[in-house]
Amino acid sequence: MKDFIEKTLHQTIEIRPYMEIKKFPLIIEKNYDFFQMEIMKQICILARPKENIGLVALRRQQKQIERLTGRYCVMYLKKMNYYSRDKMLEEGNSFVWENHQVYMPFLGLMLSQNEIREISPCFKISFLTQKFLFMALYGEWDNLTVTAAADKIHVSKMSVTRIFDELESLDIPVLIKKGRSRRYIRTGSKKEIWNLIRPFLRTPLLKEYYLERDMPNLSVKSGISGLSELSMLEDNPYPTYAVTKHEIRKTGIYQEKQIPAGEIPACVIQELGYFIPFRQGKIIDPLSIYILLKDMDDPRIETALEEMLEEYVW
Repeated sequence: MKDFIEKTLHQTIEIRPYMEIKKFPLIIEKNYDFFQMEIMKQICILARPKENIGLVALRRQQKQIERLTGRYCVMYLKKMNYYSRDKMLEEGNSFVWENHQVYMPFLGLMLSQNEIREISPCFKISFLTQKFLFMALYGEWDNLTVTAAADKIHVSKMSVTRIFDELESLDIPVLIKKGRSRRYIRTGSKKEIWNLIRPFLRTPLLKEYYLERDMPNLSVKSGISGLSELSMLEDNPYPTYAVTKHEIRKTGIYQEKQIPAGEIPACVIQELGYFIPFRQGKIIDPLSIYILLKDMDDPRIETALEEMLEEYVW
């Protein structure tokens, strides 16, 4: 196992038993031998099936191992057919086919091409990537190169490269690859794209401040206040504003006096990880409002959220 990988990669590797197997479900623990492999200063999990496992189960369990360990998982397969090989290559699933091939896209290694490019592991979507996905959905962007995407969202090409790396790492199917080139593609209607990306999304909320006094110098509505602007829902008796981390420091909000739990505030400040302006910058965007409020157990809010999406997104 070690000799074949080293000979194929022309790299020295270290392989030792992986000891933390109790974190896996019993079916995974019983079906694999686990090793920790270090290659090019990258640590990953090498999983060797004890018996033949179907391709569908193999891919599903590979993703599960990655989630549970927080590291990339490479399947070490003694037997493999070319259909399975092609499907795993197509979907970017790392594998070693004993005495045949080594494929580790997280290192950027497609050995038949002798290309080396490192892609950092990613197991949680970043705020910048989520912002990009929302802006692409709103704008119905399609066939975007790194350069075009950088122009669209006003960031550097390096930042977009990291976004594309993250999309590839998280296996969000919105990229097409041709050689070393990658493009963002529109994968359907707005609703279809939303349903595709929704399982990967996270709340943009970093922290909330329940203040004793209002902050009239703030103007961007968020939360219930934002939803009430975009639906028939009545606002709370106090406004909710959105600010970025930079604004928290700039305005001194973190120094403002907050009310005790259970009392009604003069206003609520939501510190968000990103901000997409809507309605001339007076409200945060509807999809972010949805993510902020979707778990509130209130039928009125659920109805208002659906009304908002129908009116302003779809």
